[in-house]
Amino acid sequence: MYFVYIIETEDGTYYTGQTNDLLRRFKEHVSGTSHSAAYFRMHPPLYLVHVEECKSRKLALKRERLIQRNRRLKMSLIGSRRHLLEVIESESSYR
Repeated sequence: MYFVYIIETEDGTYYTGQTNDLLRRFKEHVSGTSHSAAYFRMHPPLYLVHVEECKSRKLALKRERLIQRNRRLKMSLIGSRRHLLEVIESESSYR
């Protein structure tokens, strides 16, 4: 199972990504290490605003590109804000 997600940064911009391990990827984003997205070095991540499941990596990549290229779609997908650190804590407790 793969996931496409949108993260809101401290300065109000949005990052769209995809992964097959949400918890690992969110931890990487928050850590700011070399495994994090370079975008987050200039725009620290703050909120998770959207997550959706995809059946394959191919579909996740296709959906990620569609969201990145279509601002109207991206804005329509943005829902409630969950602080990224709270999401990590919550997901960690399930494992």
